[in-house]
This record gives sequence, C-alpha cells and structure tokens, in this order.
Amino acid sequence: MRWCPVASILEKIFPILTWSKNYNADKAVSDLLSGITVGMTLIPQSMAYASLAELGPQYGLYSSICGGFVYVLFGTIPELHIAPTALLSLVTYSHTLHVTFGKQNAVVLLCFVAGVIELLCGILHLGFLVDFVSAPVVAAFTSAVAITVASSQVKNLLGLQFIAETFMGAWYKIFEHIGQIKKWDAILGLSCFIMLLFLKKIKDYGEPPFAENCGNINGKRSKIKGLLWFISISRNVVVVGGCSLLAFFLEKSGNNVLTLTNNVPSGLPNITLPPIEVNYEGMNFSFVEMVSQLGISVFVVPFIAVLGNVAIAKAFAKGKAMDASQEMIALGMCNIVGSCFGSYPINASFTRGAISNATGVKTPTAGIYTGILVILSLTFLTPFFSYIPKPTLAAVVICAVLSMVEVTMTKLIWKINKIDLLPFTITLLSCLLIGLEIGIIIGVCVDIILLLHSSARPKILFEVVMDNDVGNYIKITPTSAITFPSAEYIRERIMNYHRNESSTEQYMVVIDCHRIHKMDFTAGKCLGAMMTDLKNNNRKVIFLEPRLKIVKVLKNVCANDILVAETEEELRMHLKHTKEMKLPHQEARVESFKQVREI
Repeated sequence: MRWCPVASILEKIFPILTWSKNYNADKAVSDLLSGITVGMTLIPQSMAYASLAELGPQYGLYSSICGGFVYVLFGTIPELHIAPTALLSLVTYSHTLHVTFGKQNAVVLLCFVAGVIELLCGILHLGFLVDFVSAPVVAAFTSAVAITVASSQVKNLLGLQFIAETFMGAWYKIFEHIGQIKKWDAILGLSCFIMLLFLKKIKDYGEPPFAENCGNINGKRSKIKGLLWFISISRNVVVVGGCSLLAFFLEKSGNNVLTLTNNVPSGLPNITLPPIEVNYEGMNFSFVEMVSQLGISVFVVPFIAVLGNVAIAKAFAKGKAMDASQEMIALGMCNIVGSCFGSYPINASFTRGAISNATGVKTPTAGIYTGILVILSLTFLTPFFSYIPKPTLAAVVICAVLSMVEVTMTKLIWKINKIDLLPFTITLLSCLLIGLEIGIIIGVCVDIILLLHSSARPKILFEVVMDNDVGNYIKITPTSAITFPSAEYIRERIMNYHRNESSTEQYMVVIDCHRIHKMDFTAGKCLGAMMTDLKNNNRKVIFLEPRLKIVKVLKNVCANDILVAETEEELRMHLKHTKEMKLPHQEARVESFKQVREI
C-alpha cells in the first residue's frame, strides 16, 4: 500500500513510466520512421541555425544530441523534438556577442542557467504565467523573429561579410556593402532558395507513405505520392547534399568560387560540467561575473523558450490536457544535460513537430532515433560538412522561417476583433525597430493595459421599462464584477444617464445584479454615494437578484437602507406598492414597451 503513492509521484515526474506500459512493435516502427525523417531535416537545419548564433556548425549538432534522449524521460508530447531553433539561436547571438570570457563558454553557461530557471518554473508550477501572453502578441513576436532571422541571413545568401544585431542594422549594412556581393554566392544562394520553395510546394501533391488516407492504386499505396512527400520533407538534405557535391568538384578542379563552411571537428563533444569558473586569455572569471555579463538574457532566454515550447505543445496536444509545468521541467532538463555536451539554448520547433505528426509518431521515443542519427553524422560525416556552402545554409534558414510569419492569423484578427491588432502591431514594430526582447515586453505591457482597461471600463446596459401595471422604471445591468477600478466609472455613467436621458416619470431605479459576482469595499462605498445622489434627485434604488456576499457589502458600507428583490415577482411587488403609494389616482394602461440602450 505504501508503494502506490510513490509510484504515482514517479509516473508524474517520469511520464515514460505511464505510456511505456502499452508500447509495442507497431509504435516502435512508427517512431523509428518518424525519428529518422526528423533527423534528416534536423541535421542540416541545426548546422544552419548555429551560424545564426555565430557558432561553428558543430555546435548545432552538439545541441541536437541530448534533446531526444532527455525528453523521452520527462516529456509528454510525442511530436516535440528539443533542439536548436532560429529564435533562440538569434537571441543567443545577440546576448553573447560582447562577453569577455569566450563565446563558447558564454553559450554553454547560458544554456545551463536557462535550463535551471526553466526547471524551477516547472517545479513551482508557474506554467500559468504563459497564459498572460495573448495570441496576437505571440503571433507578432513570432513574425518579427522570422523577419529578423531572414534579414540576418541575407548577407550569407549574397556572400557579404559584416556584423549586425538587429533588423534595421542588418538592412543598413546590406545596402552599405551592396557593392561587395559575391556573384557566385548570390547565384547559388538564390537558386537554393527557389529550389527549397519548389520542393516544399510539391508536398501538397504527395502523401506520407504510411498515412491511412494515402491514395491507393489497385489496392496498393501510391508510391509516387509517397516519393514526392519524402523528397519534399527531405528537401534540406537534398539541397545541402547536392550543393556540397558541387562545391567538392569545384574545389578539386581548382575553382574555389564559393564561400564554404569552416572545418567541422570530427567526433562527439567532450562531456564536461558547465563552466562555473573560467580562465580565458589570462583572466579569471567567476560564475557571478559571467552571469552578470550575460545580464537579462538569463531570464529572456528561458521566457522565450518556455513560451514557444508551451505554444507548440498545445498545438499538438490534440485536445488532451497539456501539463505546461511538466513541459517546463522537460525543457529545463534538456538544457541542463545539453550544456554538458557543449549545447547552446534549445527548445521545440513547430517545423519538426509538423513533420513528426505527418510521419505518424506515437511516443517521444522518436527523439532517441533522431539523436542517434545526429551522433552518427558527427562520427562519420564531419569531413564532408566543410564543403557545405554558406549561401546554401542561409537559404535553408530563410525558407524555414518564412512560414513563421503569421499572415493568416493577422487576417483572422482583423476579421474577428480589430482591437487585437493594437497589441499585434505595437509588438511587431517594437521587435523590429527596438529589439526582440524589448518588443515582447512592450507587447505584454500593452496586453496588461488592455486587460486593465476592460476591467475598469465594463459595459453597462440601460433599459427604460414602461409598464402601467407596476409603473415606469429604469433598469441598469452592469455586465461584470464591480471592483475599485470600475466603481467610480459605473457611478459616473449611471448619474450621467440619469441627467441626460431620464425623465421625471421613472421614479424607481432597478440595478440588476445577476451578472455581478464580486464587489469590494470601494465599489460598495461608490454605490452608496450613488444611492444618496439619486435620492436627492427623487429616485429610489432597488437591487435585483444580488448574491448574499453583495448584499452583505451593501448593508455594511451604505448609509442608506437598501431595498433588495430576490426574484422578478418580488421586484414587481415592490414596484407596484411604490406606485400605489406615489400615484394612487393614475389609471393603468394596457400596453407596455421597453427601450434598450447599451453604453
């Protein structure tokens, strides 16, 4: 009996203990195919992303080793593959560019510290904080990242050499060095870009060879559609491999006209603990000194990584409950362990998730096969990596991030709720003109301001009810809780309506409380003052269907005696009694009508 709670805790920490109970050969085959397919995309892509961080291509591969092996223990979403992404590569570059203790030391330490923070956030169940970032802000931030990343790679696409950290800086440098474009680099880069777009498009005419709805011909699956699909999702390998062969033959013939990747060290990285103390160029740096140089990045990187990871996990949860805190734990462990293998900060990618989903992945075990493929490439293929042209890797990055620009979501925002374009536009422009980190903070602040504004300025429904049976009255319906930010506003709106729209015939004022679930002390005092104002203007207030806690607040803070009607029938009795006392001689009319106005 004592084992059950322990087993339950272990299953929560290690989800593999739950889903592995039903693991079988069919799932293993699906995971193997998915892992290999993702690996063929990941290897050239991770090398290209490493160039975004101004690191050697081997660091992209180092960063791709551990994600699959660690996530299989702690992760819950089969489609997720933790590895380098364009976003974190760019953020890593901008925050480690000016460190004085060595760029390699900086990226590894940043990976470790970010992992620790992500792990702590998961343990403390802080996943709910991600919900405070709205979809328009996330879409704007993602689009800005895609535009910035693509802009930063134009220089490699054209064979230019310069350093620029921002979107504006990149384009300024491009025009400044426009006369230094290398003809053959530009031709190859643009050709690769067009080829990648073409290969991506042919996926629309293919289908996964193991998909249930794949086209059949005479009872057999369509091999042509399967081949088209496989070529399309392997387009990075096809283009990079073809350009590498071209560069190899050009070099052997003595025509070194292309800018190639630096030599990639062969073999696996040294397994070491993250740098706690560093001696670099004769100077000693302590852990505190190094973290202080990294500055705000130790919080920006985990925030961005968690934001992206949780969003992607939700997209592939397929309607099931997704434990954001557990995903934060998994991401943190991937970064902590990865830092021991020379990794820079990593998280999930929507592109890899989409490929996994299309290939029929069943469990996170697919990540193990992807990791094995990366290890094999580091062991046997590194001599060939030095022949990969830089314009080709630039084309791979640009094509990968173009799909991140949220054009479709922008159209939906315009169609559904135009006010959401405000945080979207401000976030997008701030990210592009000021910087990604400041831009996302500005976007979140705009979200909070809009949220506070909606809380402080709730809608109020005004109805002038004219009924000869019970008398004419004004019915006022606040549409949300009344708290201190909105209390004075509601009072002013009611008094303004009374001064501008009310007539002497509406003696009674009915406040419908069925939508008011909360009222604080300040709100109660404001309503008490409003009742006094209305009384001075020969008006009497009745509260309709208030909750008990609302009645308690009103009775304790209002100087006046309050009238409460718990039902519509009780309200009509109050109104009829008041009418008989005030206008006993008035004859009743048969017709009644209602005018509704929303403010």
